[in-house]
Amino acid sequence: MKEKYEQEGINNPENGNVATGWESISEEVPFRSELLRSIEQIKSQAIDMTTAGEGVLAPHFKDGVYLFHSSRIEGIQSIFESGEILNSGEIYERESTKKRMEMEAEGKSTDEINDELKKIRIVRNSGQEGISWSVNGIDAMPGTDGRIAGFVAAPESVLDNDKLILPSRPAPYELLQVSGDFDTENFFKAKKQYEVWGIPEFSFGETATVERGFLSFAMNVNNGDKPDEYGMYKSLLREFGERKKMDASEIREHFKILDDGSIELDDGLFQQKFDDNYIPPAAVYMQALIDQGVFSKNEKTAGKNVYELIEACKESKELLNSIWRQARLDSEKYVDAYRTELNKIKKVGARVEDMYFVTSHKDLDYWIRVMEKTGHVPRGILLYDDSKVVRENFASDELGDNIEMADEIGRVVGVDKEFWRNRIGMDVENIPRAGSKDQVLKDSEISHDFDVKMMDGKLAVVRH
Repeated sequence: MKEKYEQEGINNPENGNVATGWESISEEVPFRSELLRSIEQIKSQAIDMTTAGEGVLAPHFKDGVYLFHSSRIEGIQSIFESGEILNSGEIYERESTKKRMEMEAEGKSTDEINDELKKIRIVRNSGQEGISWSVNGIDAMPGTDGRIAGFVAAPESVLDNDKLILPSRPAPYELLQVSGDFDTENFFKAKKQYEVWGIPEFSFGETATVERGFLSFAMNVNNGDKPDEYGMYKSLLREFGERKKMDASEIREHFKILDDGSIELDDGLFQQKFDDNYIPPAAVYMQALIDQGVFSKNEKTAGKNVYELIEACKESKELLNSIWRQARLDSEKYVDAYRTELNKIKKVGARVEDMYFVTSHKDLDYWIRVMEKTGHVPRGILLYDDSKVVRENFASDELGDNIEMADEIGRVVGVDKEFWRNRIGMDVENIPRAGSKDQVLKDSEISHDFDVKMMDGKLAVVRH
């Protein structure tokens, strides 16, 4: 085993280390013979999905519906430590509460505590509001190449009073587990505007937001004529200004000036590809300012169109910064609306003990040790074909082994292959895709008018 892991470029899992450098699980669970017997039993009964009989788990998946959740190795370890898959909003609350208590015990001031809390970083994605599941099919399969692992659950085992909804910009086959009283319409309306404005945001590389458009433009202008070997200073806003392909009437289709004077952007801008047809949200915002007459009293910019305004910003940092500051002011309405919705979110969890754990044959012994240390033992273990499932598949140029994983899980649970078409009413494979890597469904092509929940012990699709 040791030689196998060293050949694959990672440390020996028996020492509690993995390739990511994530710390080994530090707290040993006190010796419990019952726990060890349970782990030994579950290990001996691990199901090899490649050779197991078809539908061997069907009695435990009565609706022919399975939920699958994967993550990078450090994410799976965290799930075992906590004993639950949690929405990231809940994870953030736990982390911030823990940090606050530690700093209060150290006698830190309120300002010091608040500054430290701002440094807590939780990868939120769609997991802020709920738990992301692949349902009866897998397209997005986050993981660590060569070390794919995850959890499979029957809906009736984890939903209880929760429900499954179609999130904004979902990956194919994705549903989100949220609390039963989650306000889908208001939350996603606020979230979509928050995303396209992109405040506050920092990321490497361009993203389809107003904030990132101005930031990348400023970096590009400040770089001057220096060679840009790594593309760090590329600006899609500048490229748009140089192409001059779109007139004002076309740009106006992507925003509204509301009765209160605020600017509402077309949230579909956030899903664009970065090709010659790309319309920077920052450019759309500039057109809205021109239409509002913001520059009418400024001799240097009076009467300018978007392209001339972009050129003027190249020559004047003062002008660029003033527009950028105004964008942040205009975005506050949407930031506040989104934060209001975030404050309504409730904890959502799925216990390790209620799910089946999915891993490869070669990693089984490592995860058994994790179970021994954390004391959390899944309902069963499912082993996939190590030669078929190796690569993750999540917003990348190269396809992973998600289809093979779906095939193996689907076969042993007796999956209802027509669930999405007949019960949800979506032909997932034929819905247009969007996103920079075609990793999500085009939001304008799908309907969010349903919830999936347990009713009288049965899985039901409820329209609203």
